[in-house]
Amino acid sequence: MKRGILATGLALLLAFLPLNVDVTEAAAAEKLNVDTAETKHNWKEYSTDYEIIEVGTHEYTYWKNFIRHKRTCHISHRIKTVVYYCDIHDHTKSETFLEEIIHSEKHRD
Repeated sequence: MKRGILATGLALLLAFLPLNVDVTEAAAAEKLNVDTAETKHNWKEYSTDYEIIEVGTHEYTYWKNFIRHKRTCHISHRIKTVVYYCDIHDHTKSETFLEEIIHSEKHRD
């Protein structure tokens, strides 16, 4: 269940990210990705951004006073994006991490 929710959330994240990359830029970035003796990069952390994205809901049941109740739990992902900058070549690169899966309600699976 959790793997399916995680996969769905990551698929939604990738679907909403803008993908306006020129083919020549992608080819140039591929060539620069390999650090050789001539193309050593001086990567320094430039900025860090956190974003919370709502990815879905699910219902769960609980018992109170011998009565079965249902509630809806909203699920969000906390995404961390780190941007690195190379001052030698004036290049940037970024990495994205899934920091946390947040449930709006405290419950057991």
